[in-house]
Amino acid sequence: MTIERCTGSRRLSVLAALLLGSLLDMTNDATAAEPAATAAAEPAAASLARTTLIVADVDRALAFYALLGFTVEMEMGGARDPAATNFPLNAPSTRSRLVILGSAAGGGKLGILAFDGPSPAAVRPPREQLGRGDAVLVLDVRDAAALHAKLAAAGAKIVAPPQVYRSRRTDAQGRPLEGRVFHAFDPDGNLVELLEAPRSRD
Repeated sequence: MTIERCTGSRRLSVLAALLLGSLLDMTNDATAAEPAATAAAEPAAASLARTTLIVADVDRALAFYALLGFTVEMEMGGARDPAATNFPLNAPSTRSRLVILGSAAGGGKLGILAFDGPSPAAVRPPREQLGRGDAVLVLDVRDAAALHAKLAAAGAKIVAPPQVYRSRRTDAQGRPLEGRVFHAFDPDGNLVELLEAPRSRD
């Protein structure tokens, strides 16, 4: 029905409907355009390139993380001028060594970094427990029990044997999926969480 064929109150109703439809279309267009406009106005989100650990002995750290399946992908370093960098190191170290590790299982990269000439001082004493300001390196593993045995045989500092945790997800029989998790300290005192994803245990 066109407006020309309407009269009186019916014509007003058609006009109101058309006007309301136009307003809704404008609102929908503005809403659809809003995410793109917002994304264009905001800075790009950051992504994690790698986690780098400052260690006392690169080779000692490499031996530990090799037990977890990490391999060397790149190495760099050499002489450095402490006066020419803003990196907030607590010593005027004149040499550095950085090794980038990757895993065949995928995931993020891990950097192992050391300084010397002189070596920087430790900022925390050896400890058995963590507190505010500490970080935990969480690694996905396929078999927590097998990896626990491997680390134990190598003399790693393990907090406790793997523990079972239950997921909110369930299997076909409605039973909670079960995972395994345990923790170990690396040679420089960084806590590593070894997390086996929950699955059916049949």
